[in-house]
Amino acid sequence: MTKTSKGFTLIELMIVVAIIGILAAIAIPNFLRYQLRSKFAELRTNVEAIRKSQESLRQAERQVCLNAATGQYVAFAQIPTVAAPGTVKFLWQPADYLAASALDWNVEGGTYGVYAGVTAAAPVVVAPMVANCAAPLGALGRAITVAANSDIDGDGIFSAVAYWKPTRDAVGAVAVLAPVAPGLAVGAGLQNCPGGLQAGANVGDGQIHTCSADNVF
Repeated sequence: MTKTSKGFTLIELMIVVAIIGILAAIAIPNFLRYQLRSKFAELRTNVEAIRKSQESLRQAERQVCLNAATGQYVAFAQIPTVAAPGTVKFLWQPADYLAASALDWNVEGGTYGVYAGVTAAAPVVVAPMVANCAAPLGALGRAITVAANSDIDGDGIFSAVAYWKPTRDAVGAVAVLAPVAPGLAVGAGLQNCPGGLQAGANVGDGQIHTCSADNVF
């Protein structure tokens, strides 16, 4: 008695291929989106590190530059100093590391985002004390806003995170508004951070807030 070999029919093979195609069409975009979100998480991590450094500086007696008033936040120019964020990590230059170290902010390797901070409510000082530090640092102040911009997917629409820290009085009311978030006022299509201003009375007040019009985020 002979055995007859049996295989898949053409229709069965076509069905399997169709199922694989459907699964791939669902899985691949989700995987790519997951990769982008994973890269974007860098921004929140670094802004949180900057926030901690700024709070430590404000509560300490350390002078961030020669004769600087103490107990203040300090502004800083864009780090790293590249033209605009893109789809690849920026390789930091010695000047970038030097600027970060002035804030006690430690970064290993490159970054997808660029970071900057601005202050408001400068302290009243008497010579030789100063209320401004030389670049890459900037003005001292009692209120601060820090923001990070990125364009990880290269679509020309910035995704960003920011935090605002206004000055509050003895009853908790805002005495000095947090300044406009650096870069966010001109960022294309940003949501939730209109004009780079803190939304509402306490949205993002001392907390990391995401601003993005990118559907991948």
